[in-house]
Amino acid sequence: MGKKISIDDIAKSLGVSKTLVSLVLNDKADKHGISPDTQKKVRDKVKELNYQPNVLARGFRLGKTNTIGVLVSDISNRFYSRIARSIEDLAWSHGYTVIICSTDEDLNKESEQIRLLRDRKLDGLIISTSQDSAEPFNKLVDSGLPHVLIDRTFEGMRSPSVSVDNFAGGRLAARHLLHQGYRKIAVIGITPDHISTINDRITGFQSALAEEGVIIPPQWIIKTPFGEMDNTIKGKLQQFYQAGAMPEAIFTLNNNLTSACMLNLRKLSIDIPGQVAIMGFDDVSFFSFTRPSISVIAQPIERISEVAFDLLLRQIEGSKISEKEKSVKLPVDIIIRESTIKS
Repeated sequence: MGKKISIDDIAKSLGVSKTLVSLVLNDKADKHGISPDTQKKVRDKVKELNYQPNVLARGFRLGKTNTIGVLVSDISNRFYSRIARSIEDLAWSHGYTVIICSTDEDLNKESEQIRLLRDRKLDGLIISTSQDSAEPFNKLVDSGLPHVLIDRTFEGMRSPSVSVDNFAGGRLAARHLLHQGYRKIAVIGITPDHISTINDRITGFQSALAEEGVIIPPQWIIKTPFGEMDNTIKGKLQQFYQAGAMPEAIFTLNNNLTSACMLNLRKLSIDIPGQVAIMGFDDVSFFSFTRPSISVIAQPIERISEVAFDLLLRQIEGSKISEKEKSVKLPVDIIIRESTIKS
């Protein structure tokens, strides 16, 4: 491996000082009266020698890295991958790069990732957290680290946040299924149990059902551990099928659950929606052209990304965010397709 080129090497090859080279590389040459011709010679030499700056060291020196972190529970989940891509596009257009991490719903892993990103002097974080309280993020507020929570929130939280009205989304789903005449309805969610999005969706769903006198039996509220989604859903659906007690409809609380439910119903040769209807939370592109196409509660992904990045950028740039602006809750929409329509 060849010797790593340093600022000192560039300076010696041009017969100038390290300070002059540093001023040119940090866009401070004009301010210090360095001629355009000298600036060009420095930049040409940088290209010739293929100088690669130490971004981390530069960040420590300048207090800014033009890099942000995005932490999500699972980047393979299409909701989070689309969020991450949208944020990455926005960041790039503002001169920032993005480091993306998956926490796997592991509280310790998430905490360690936040620590590592802080050690790298990232300018800010956008986090869909798996933590069970606001305490870690209130400490981030006290430390002055710019950050925004997306998707999941807490009581007593002082961090800026962007979420959707999950409770209203659950109610929309329930009302649609009730309107179609379904009364025997199961719900499939995920653990850990403290995740606010899942709890709000279930609570909203149950509240609308209760208004019509419909109660979901406890055995029809299914919680799948992270990483065991397919096996858990497969086992529960087989139990229902073998007992001759399939629900008329199933409400799945994220897009991965919807996909796993569809797959395992088909393995049992269950007709959708003829025998069991499916109503999902989160829309993904292929839900519109599967057979049947899938009814969903859709989240405004682009808007979530835009608002979250704007809140983060304003913090990085030192702008004051009012209490009214700190907590943003966006509306959801219902898209009715074939999977819930009775023939």
